[in-house]
Amino acid sequence: MSSSLDEFLSNVDWTRIKKTKKLLNILREAYTCGVPAMIAKSLTDRLKDAGGYKFYLGTPPNELRLIASFLLTKYNTSPSIIIDLLPALWKRHGREDAVLYGIILANINPELLGKNIWLFFSDCLRNKEPADDMLSVCEELIRANHLFPSLDELDLLYKKGVIYHQLVLFILFQKYKNKESLTGREIMIIESCPGTNDLIIRLKNRLLNN
Repeated sequence: MSSSLDEFLSNVDWTRIKKTKKLLNILREAYTCGVPAMIAKSLTDRLKDAGGYKFYLGTPPNELRLIASFLLTKYNTSPSIIIDLLPALWKRHGREDAVLYGIILANINPELLGKNIWLFFSDCLRNKEPADDMLSVCEELIRANHLFPSLDELDLLYKKGVIYHQLVLFILFQKYKNKESLTGREIMIIESCPGTNDLIIRLKNRLLNN
């Protein structure tokens, strides 16, 4: 952890940070403490605009993992604070918010969510999302050994609309990467997945050609 981030997190009085809005503001400050000194703002501005992010600061993934670990530890006895934070992180959707969301969701006790973890994620989705961020969350959940949704759950998801259909594509890509066989029904879902995003097209082609 960078010394400035370590110092910042250590100096916050976390016992007084219980409201989601205040916690979001604190995290925005924490992100800046983890940004490498030499990163070019012109580059992060271009990435911000290209991805449609609220902000893109360039905080490295390892720093975000440490922030997530810090939050999960500090609010271990008040998990509702973290549960409330997750949808707010995704809604604000700075690049760092999206990455932090995936890390926290993957590592929180899923029984605290009150619903299937994949459905919790789907309920946070907006009408339009950066494909890379959705795929990244799916990767985090599988990396943390969360079970794949059942075929019935996938059916319910993809029928909800375009963004949910794309989520199912990303989930099935993780299943493919895990060398698990795809059913005929799952192949049909992949074939019918809408979207002109380069990532979606590449994943569809890879799944259908293998």
